[in-house]
Amino acid sequence: MKVILVDDEGLALRDLERQLGKIGGIDVVGTFKSAADALDRISALAPDVVFFDIDMPEISGLEAAERLHKIDSSIAIVFVTAYEEYAVKAFELAAMDYILKPVNTDRLTRTVQRLTQHRDSQSVLAEDPVVATVNCFQRLHIEYGKSEPFSWRTVRSQELFAYMVYKRNQPVRKDILLELLWPDTDYKKAFTQLYTTIYQVRKSLESAGISIKLTNSGTDYYLDLGNNKYDVQEWENAKLTLPDLTPETASLHLQWLRAYTGDYLAEQDYWWAENEKQRLRDVWYKHALEIGQMWKDAGFMKEALDIYEETEKRFPYLEVIYFVIMKFHAECGDGHLLSRKYEQLCAMLQEEYGIQPSLAVRQWMEQQGMSLGH
Repeated sequence: MKVILVDDEGLALRDLERQLGKIGGIDVVGTFKSAADALDRISALAPDVVFFDIDMPEISGLEAAERLHKIDSSIAIVFVTAYEEYAVKAFELAAMDYILKPVNTDRLTRTVQRLTQHRDSQSVLAEDPVVATVNCFQRLHIEYGKSEPFSWRTVRSQELFAYMVYKRNQPVRKDILLELLWPDTDYKKAFTQLYTTIYQVRKSLESAGISIKLTNSGTDYYLDLGNNKYDVQEWENAKLTLPDLTPETASLHLQWLRAYTGDYLAEQDYWWAENEKQRLRDVWYKHALEIGQMWKDAGFMKEALDIYEETEKRFPYLEVIYFVIMKFHAECGDGHLLSRKYEQLCAMLQEEYGIQPSLAVRQWMEQQGMSLGH
């Protein structure tokens, strides 16, 4: 493993080089007292890892790390410093590790082991990249070719990732994330929580060998799914490839509807997901009604009723689908089924919301000459 060491103190440089030599498996290809000099030599030396002291004149280790990411984001970074308060910033910059001075050999050994594991995982990823699927229908879960479920370090890291997927391929301001996840937390503490959570998300993805990138651009974060899949996007894209709706192609449209396996993030119940949840429900609902109308127009009444009833099962607390079925029974001249469906609507609304059917529905029932009885 090729390593560059950067520290403005010559004694600290020599000590770190000596300890790495004792651990073994490390080839120190360059030592620099200036971050600028080190960055100038990065391309020529092609290191796997750079150890940066943080507190250096002219260009600090933190600034140097940001520049290094732009030169080659695959190079791992380890910060070495006497000041523990820099740990939070190290998290944000996705450092591989953070070591306090004076450097302890046992602690440095653990860092080298971590670097070796990272290098091996990156080699496997390069040879056989995992194409993961991020699923948000019903609940957030990631399929990534392994039997064990993807593990989230904290509830907050899971929610932050879910939100970044929702906002995929567009910048998300840090203050938005602070307000979303830590609205009642002291500003400074909230930033610490944010940086730590970003670090946890990155480490979880990296440990699973998933190539989804969560990057920092100063005031924003950005999630790049790369070649990985997102079930919501796949489902919406599939709709665009459906043939024109006819009795002959209806099975393909029904297959697409049934690929909707549950409301968007229904199990997580994030408040910010409500608009997206409703949008996707509307997409499903409107297309189901189009299929029902097509069956009716073609004279396939049983098939039309089947899709209406399937819609009611999916949205059992939606008055409008009951009304659609009531109108269907009216068109078929079946007053008994019409009355029964109206009674079911009244019972549902009373039980769930403590209300009666809307005025429009009640007036329509009166126009049908039906007794409301409620």
